[in-house]
Amino acid sequence: MLINDLIILQRGADLTKIAEFKLNSFNSFFINFIALLIFSLGFALILSITGIEPWLAYIETTIYNGQILGLFATLLGVVILHELLHGLAYIIFGAKLKFGIKYLNIYTMDISGTFYTTFEMVVILLFPIFVLTGLLLISGILFPGLIYWMIIAILYNISGSFGDIFMLIIILFMGKNCKIKDEEYGFSIYT
Repeated sequence: MLINDLIILQRGADLTKIAEFKLNSFNSFFINFIALLIFSLGFALILSITGIEPWLAYIETTIYNGQILGLFATLLGVVILHELLHGLAYIIFGAKLKFGIKYLNIYTMDISGTFYTTFEMVVILLFPIFVLTGLLLISGILFPGLIYWMIIAILYNISGSFGDIFMLIIILFMGKNCKIKDEEYGFSIYT
């Protein structure tokens, strides 16, 4: 353990920090606002394709059958599964995890001090959008009675992934040969 920590410290000593991203109140507001906009536009697109009548019937059934809490539970489940999938991807690369909430954002963070390659961060940041969307799609196919909830959950997962995609764009903009270190409420980029 101590030798591994010394190797990480040595690798870090040779690197120069060139950028960082911190989750502050402004960045949180920006990420959540854009995610809400993506969700709204996506839902409007779905309504224009399928028509509003089936959705109104679904909403009416959901409310009258007392299932509205089930919808909120589904959305909370999507958030939790999304973060757990980030955690799984981190663990694949040897991370020690911490989960938390800050500025209405639930996050997964590596506290091991590991420096990640750009490729590893692509996997970590995009893993939930592809895996969870695929699982929700399969669930919608296997359980057609839940298709409306699955569509909402997929849209929620995709729009909620905006923060991950935004951070990935920052990392890729800095160069594909950089190293990324997860830090308290953000990350730093090194070369």
